[in-house]
Amino acid sequence: MFITPSILLIALAVFCAVVMIPAILFTKEFQKVIQKMSSNYELSRISGLFGLLISFLFLSVHYKLSGGWLLVISIIGWITFIKSVIRIWFPGFCYKFTKKTILKSEGLLGVMAFVGLLFAIGLTYVALYIF
Repeated sequence: MFITPSILLIALAVFCAVVMIPAILFTKEFQKVIQKMSSNYELSRISGLFGLLISFLFLSVHYKLSGGWLLVISIIGWITFIKSVIRIWFPGFCYKFTKKTILKSEGLLGVMAFVGLLFAIGLTYVALYIF
C-alpha cells in the first residue's frame, strides 16, 4: 500500500495550513473568495467532487469506525464524504449555510481559520509521533 495513515494526515495538515494561513492574514479578501465560490453552484459541485476523491483516499486507508488512532482517519473520511455529497446534491443549502455562518462576520472567520490551523498542527503531531 502506497498511502499510509501518516502520509495522508501530513498531506491534509499541509493543505489545511496552506488554506488557513492566508485566511488568518487576509480575512476580508478570503471572505470575498468564499462568497464568490459558494454562490457559484457549479464550482461548489466541482469542489464537492474533489472532496469526494479525498474522502475515498481516506476511506481506502481505513473505513471502519473502530480501532485506536485509525479512528481519526475514518472520521475524517466519513465527514468529508458526507460534506461532499451535500455539496454536490444541495449547493443552494451550502450557500445559505455559508452565508449565515462564515460570511456573517470577519471575526468568526478568523477564529475558524485559527482553529483550522490548530487542527493542522494536531494532525501533524498525530502523524509524526503516534503513527
